Amino acid sequence: MKKLINDADTVVDEMLDGMVAAHPEYVRRLDGRQVLVRSDAPVDGKVAVVSGGGSGHEPAHAGY
Repeated sequence: MKKLINDADTVVDEMLDGMVAAHPEYVRRLDGRQVLVRSDAPVDGKVAVVSGGGSGHEPAHAGY
């Protein structure tokens, strides 16, 4: 196997959809965005953490 990517143009969307499918109790996707948030967000008294990736490093930051 050479790659785990189906299509370079859809790799980020597929990774995000996969994270939601695997862990819907923890994360949900914002409509029309390439962003995941806690399923129960926002949570009073909790600090929001933003983590991103790019430049071909997907899904290196998945799960943070």
